[in-house]
Amino acid sequence: MAPRIGIQELIGHKLIDQDGNNVGKIGQVYRDDQTHQPTWVTVQTGLFGNQESFVPLAGAEITDQDLRVPFSKSLIKDSPRFEAGGHLSPEQEAQLYRHYGVQPTIPGPRDAAGDVSTEERGRTAEHEARTQEPGTMPREGEEASMTRSEEQARVGVERTESGRAHVRKTVESEPFEQDVPVRKEELRIEREPVTGEERSAGTSRIGEQEEEITLHEERAVIGKEEVPVEKVRISKEEVTGTERVRGELRKERIEIDEEDEGPGESRRNR
Repeated sequence: MAPRIGIQELIGHKLIDQDGNNVGKIGQVYRDDQTHQPTWVTVQTGLFGNQESFVPLAGAEITDQDLRVPFSKSLIKDSPRFEAGGHLSPEQEAQLYRHYGVQPTIPGPRDAAGDVSTEERGRTAEHEARTQEPGTMPREGEEASMTRSEEQARVGVERTESGRAHVRKTVESEPFEQDVPVRKEELRIEREPVTGEERSAGTSRIGEQEEEITLHEERAVIGKEEVPVEKVRISKEEVTGTERVRGELRKERIEIDEEDEGPGESRRNR
């Protein structure tokens, strides 16, 4: 693994957000006027890197050759814009702290790191190296700091396809029965005797004779026609329910081992 580098040497390296996304290249490092401790960096954003956003170093850590900050890429890009390379006023700094939701740790205005002398940078870089290396005790009058981080759950929802409904209609046949009244013609024969007048008239002659009568009847027939009987509408609606999510979150603990002058005596503070 490549050796860890100091804040000042990160200029030109990548700034990584809390989700591991590359935000852009680090442009400048801003330090406190009095203590010269690094408190802000600028990152080049925009389509061609022609814009610079201020990012606080609170909670930041150096990973290999890059700097990772506990903020999202969108939050950084939406931060208030001030002219980089000049002096950062207390009002501008307070506006930036409010945007990131971070409490200021060191009072006083900030200037770009380029305004600090080379001798002062060397002393500050040496101090950073001592405080970053594990196991290095601070000298008298110096301060040692360590940032404790923990994971926080961000629970949301995502929309996925759960199924599809296909609507179609088919044709099927079913039998039916129905009684239909029908009429028909039948022959009815009536016989009556010939009276005396008809007999004396002599109009009847013996011979063959034929008459024809047509009979009719009704038959049940089936006729079909298509008629609409029903409309079916299909729609979808959203139903809200609850779903329980489970997971694990990691957090860091800071332990302090304080050794006394006497042999074998030590105290541990947590």
